Amino acid sequence: MLSMAEPEERVVKAVLRDGEIIASIDQGSLHYLSRGYGEKDSEQGIIRYSYPEALYLVEEGRMRVLDESGEELTFNQLLESLERLDENVWRDYVVYRDLRKRRYVVKDGFSKSLRFRVFDRGKYGKEAAKYIVAPIYEGKDVEVEELMSWLSASRNMRKELVIAVVDRRNEVIYYRASLVDLRNV
Repeated sequence: MLSMAEPEERVVKAVLRDGEIIASIDQGSLHYLSRGYGEKDSEQGIIRYSYPEALYLVEEGRMRVLDESGEELTFNQLLESLERLDENVWRDYVVYRDLRKRRYVVKDGFSKSLRFRVFDRGKYGKEAAKYIVAPIYEGKDVEVEELMSWLSASRNMRKELVIAVVDRRNEVIYYRASLVDLRNV
């Protein structure tokens, strides 16, 4: 589904192959690369996209993804294929989409738990990411030790930890997490 706002030359043509979503470097992929979509691999002459990124671009009519046989995948077909590869793809996509709609640039994080790096508006390409986002489903238990590990890792990277809770209506609520020293209160 091509968005009326995007000319054909700006639509990224990608392929889902061996669990990766890749596109050649062309006018369309370079246009979105400058806006924080994809990671350039100059050595191989391609741009790689994360699963949430590709789903978002497909939903917005900015990307077409073909399977290995050359058939174009709809959003739902792509989602089904990616869910076989990553059980958290829907949760991650919901958070990614919400952050992008709020006009943040969102890149892959450092682990499956610390899933996204988020840049302050207008700072992408100029400064490092300000936030690390850990998405979880509402009602999922998180051990205190795991939360402390996330906090420690984000502090070591000089980033703020944000926990993104996805509720059963696929709405996202964000919580900033920080350490509080109660000895001096």
